[in-house]
Amino acid sequence: MIIKKAFEDFLSEQKARLSPKTYSDYKSVIGLFEDSLDGYAWNNLDDCDNAYQDARKKNLSFIDIYDHSYIWENVGEFLDYFIPRKVNWGDEFVLKTCPRIIRKFLKWMRGKNLLDKTNVEIHQCCENQTWEDSLREMGFK
Repeated sequence: MIIKKAFEDFLSEQKARLSPKTYSDYKSVIGLFEDSLDGYAWNNLDDCDNAYQDARKKNLSFIDIYDHSYIWENVGEFLDYFIPRKVNWGDEFVLKTCPRIIRKFLKWMRGKNLLDKTNVEIHQCCENQTWEDSLREMGFK
């Protein structure tokens, strides 16, 4: 499944069950993950420069082209690098909301047979103590 479709399906299902405020958080986090993928996931491709240039010529982003198999390998960069360094939305959002929503998304993917990871692996990916320590050193609580 193309990443964009996975995000759309996940958000559609969440909208039906969440309050507007909580859904807004989900939409924000997935939007930030889209930005992170489009800015940094290209670096994980074998022919990253050409892939990026070809996509830009066609006015496409990473999530328009690549499938769900690229999500797992980019979660760490999103939570460990992008969120603490590029997003300044407060401690609660950075330390709790982003990891919680990404964890829910990964479990949703697993439920759709798009990801073969255990609860423990998903939890460890989203609750990295080193990441939390780094954020605290940067001034987050």
